Amino acid sequence: MKKLVILGAGGQGKVVADIAVKNGYEEIVFLDDNETSCAGFSVVGKIEDAAKIKGDKFVAIGDANLRQKLMEKIKTVTLIPSPSYNQQKGNYW
Repeated sequence: MKKLVILGAGGQGKVVADIAVKNGYEEIVFLDDNETSCAGFSVVGKIEDAAKIKGDKFVAIGDANLRQKLMEKIKTVTLIPSPSYNQQKGNYW
């Protein structure tokens, strides 16, 4: 089962969850310090809990400095391509 842990339950997190579903992720959970749910998915802990929770990780934090720090701390993050991305042409149309 493909599981995705999204750090940040704001607007970026909602977009990532939508794209993750289209990419075959069967379980999606969020980590956030303030929110309790996002786009119908559960927030299962705080961002600091990322290392404890199994699954692919995606950092969906708007603040570029905080996002960079979290990505450096986690070290392994997942890239999720948009389903509309045309890999042969390298564009979105």
